[in-house]
Amino acid sequence: MKEYVYLNKKLVDASKASVSVFDRGLNYGDGLFETLKAVDGKPLFLNEHIKRLLQGARALHMDIPSLRPFVEEALAGAIETLLRKNRLEEGEASVKLIVTRGADRGSHLPAKGILPTTIIVTRKIDEAALAVLRKKGVKAILVSDISPALPGVKSLNYIASVLAKIEAAKAGAFEALFTKDGQLTEGGSSNVFAVKGGRLMTPALASGRSTGLLPGVIRGEVKRLAKEHGIPFSEGPLSIKALEEADEAFLTNSITEAVPLVKIGTAKVGNSRPGPITRLFQGWLRPFDRSL
Repeated sequence: MKEYVYLNKKLVDASKASVSVFDRGLNYGDGLFETLKAVDGKPLFLNEHIKRLLQGARALHMDIPSLRPFVEEALAGAIETLLRKNRLEEGEASVKLIVTRGADRGSHLPAKGILPTTIIVTRKIDEAALAVLRKKGVKAILVSDISPALPGVKSLNYIASVLAKIEAAKAGAFEALFTKDGQLTEGGSSNVFAVKGGRLMTPALASGRSTGLLPGVIRGEVKRLAKEHGIPFSEGPLSIKALEEADEAFLTNSITEAVPLVKIGTAKVGNSRPGPITRLFQGWLRPFDRSL
C-alpha cells in the first residue's frame, strides 16, 4: 500500500518526498519535532503538543509568523486527512510533526527570510507489542557520559537520545536514563516517575533551555491526574538511590503512556512487578484499553 506524508502543505507519496540538501534541519539539526498518538483517526493532546512546538520555536528564535500556517493546518484537520489517506482511521497510530528553519546556503547564522520546512508523518503502532510492555514492565540502564544538548527543547538534535537507545538495546534494555552527579533527569524518550510510601516523585523541570528535562505532555497529564485523584506528588531531585529503593516506578511518553519500570541494570525495582500506583495511572491514561 502506498504511504503518504504531508510536506510543505501538500500530501506527497512518501517514496518521492524529499527536502533540500541545504535544509538546516539536515545540516545543523536546526528544527523541532513532536510525536503524538492518534486513536481511531483522532490526534490526542494535539493542543498541548502544538503549544510545546511553539515554545520550542521561540527558544530557537525561529520565525513564529512563518510557522502559523502549518500550525493552523495541523489544528484544522491536516493530521486527520493524512491518517485517512494512509488508512489509519482505526486503531492507534503515531503522528510526527517536524519543522525546520528551512533551506539556507548560509553558515551557522541563519539567513533572513527563509521559509520553514514542514512535515507530518503517520505510522501504525504495534498495539500488541506495547500491551506486553505495559503488562510485564521494562528494564532500563543508567547513562552518565552523554546528555541532551538542550533538554528543555524537543529539537532535531537528538543524538544523545539516539546513543542512549543504542546503549540500552545493547544491554537488552528498553530505555536508558540520563544521570548527572547521581541524580536522574529523564530517559532517552521518556519521563521517569518513582513511588515511595504512596508518594509519586519525578525530577523537576528547569527554566533554562540547557538544563533540566523535557516537559513531556504525558508527564503533565500524570501531574494533573495525581492532583485530581489526591495522590501525593512532588517534583524535585530524584537520586539513583531513590529510584533503586522505590516501591515501584514507571516511564511515560505519548506513545507508550505509562510503562512499568521493573529493573534498573541488574537491580530490581520494588518486587520487580508493575505496582498498584502504576496500574492506576495506566487505567486513567488508557480508559479505552481492555488489556489492562
